[in-house]
Amino acid sequence: MIEQHKPSAQVAPLHRLEVPAEEPIDVGRYANALRRSKLLIVAIVVVVTGLVLLMSLALPKTYSAKATMLFNEDPTITTTTDAERQLATIQKLLVTRDVLASSAKRLPGESVSSLAGNLQASVDPTANIITITASGSSPARAARTANVVAAAFLARERAGDIARIQSAEKRLDAAIVGLKGTPGGAAQIALIRERLSELSVSAATAGSELQLADPAHPPATATSPRPLRNAGFAFVAALFIAMLVALGRERVSPRIGEPRELERLTGYPILSEMPEPRRFFRDPQAALHEREAHEALAAVVAAHLPAQRRQILMVTSPAADEAKARVTAGLSRALAQAGETALVIDADLRRPALEQLFGMEQAPGLAELLAAARQGDSEAAGEMIVEPPRSASPRRTGSLAVLGAGEAASPALVTEDALRILFDELARTGFSCVILNGPPVLGYPESRAWARHVDALVVVSRPDRAHPSDAVELRNQLDLVGTPVLGHVVVGGA
Repeated sequence: MIEQHKPSAQVAPLHRLEVPAEEPIDVGRYANALRRSKLLIVAIVVVVTGLVLLMSLALPKTYSAKATMLFNEDPTITTTTDAERQLATIQKLLVTRDVLASSAKRLPGESVSSLAGNLQASVDPTANIITITASGSSPARAARTANVVAAAFLARERAGDIARIQSAEKRLDAAIVGLKGTPGGAAQIALIRERLSELSVSAATAGSELQLADPAHPPATATSPRPLRNAGFAFVAALFIAMLVALGRERVSPRIGEPRELERLTGYPILSEMPEPRRFFRDPQAALHEREAHEALAAVVAAHLPAQRRQILMVTSPAADEAKARVTAGLSRALAQAGETALVIDADLRRPALEQLFGMEQAPGLAELLAAARQGDSEAAGEMIVEPPRSASPRRTGSLAVLGAGEAASPALVTEDALRILFDELARTGFSCVILNGPPVLGYPESRAWARHVDALVVVSRPDRAHPSDAVELRNQLDLVGTPVLGHVVVGGA
């Protein structure tokens, strides 16, 4: 009896696996990676190309000369294969030790091994041409080497043909001697004598299968090194390698790259885009664009802050960046030109920069003010803040005052009590707008203490230098403070 068992559970039906759609290649990301690494790419290309060019110029010059021989096919060769085989044999025999040793005797300073490294033989089966290429340190030496080797090979071939003919003649002479006095020997001797006559004719034309068609001539230019050609190859190779390095760098340590991605990661809008400041020379046109960008930023900031009371704004950045101080100085100037009585304070006590940007000498400033506030001397602290000038005109005119970091700048001076006294004194002044060049957010704990006392924040960012995790950490840090963030000022985006 056969038992049949029913399955205890129903087998799930099979479904066709859906192949996931291929993600499109983010060309823009790789293009941005190459753009951000342009200085690295240029450095690699320049260094590699320059080294190859210098090495090529430093190497000794080598000249090549060619001697051409013509191979006349023997009447006994009836097929193309036989002719090609004969040419291949000649090509091998040209660089044999016997030929090289014979040639070295006529070339002072040369040996069999040195000639072997400087000689090359090639054949052209379609034209029955054998080419001897010789290299030398001078044009004349290269030509002489090729001609001497060609002559030595032709002499060797002729000597070999003559030796074969003489050996055949000796055998025939011995045959004649043996046939004398034998029956029928006279007829055979006559045939042998005819063969001897043919051999005599062959001896006169021995070695005629190979002829020196064109002797080598001293070349006009060197064959190596070729600096321009080598530099061209090095340029292409270095450019390829540099691009691979830049793309690999992007894979290992990605950057944000685009302002839109920075906006998406932090949730803060882009207020303005500033051109990259010139480092070595000032371009009047670039300075005009930078000033116009600061004026546009001032208009955006004024529109976001309430106009009925004093505005205190802090300019910060994710990490230490000299562009932050430049934006702070440019924004404060633009607000003053727009009619605000502005006070700009250098609150970045680790990296003070406003005194240099405004062309001021180092003097007592914020550090001394905070030191007095820490001792509870609010009157002395208030006296260090210069009141804005009063205008005699009924129309509103702007002004700009600068409070530098001071002579004893140190982040240790930033305490909650000192900041409370400072901002209380600022509230009693006649400034309509106070701009702080604040410390960076990431890695600078005093930045959060400053941010709690201001009305709004502006973040100066460089997306091409920022890691995505930096943008997320920036947002988390500023969320802990709770101060409104107006948005980003992107440097290098215009």
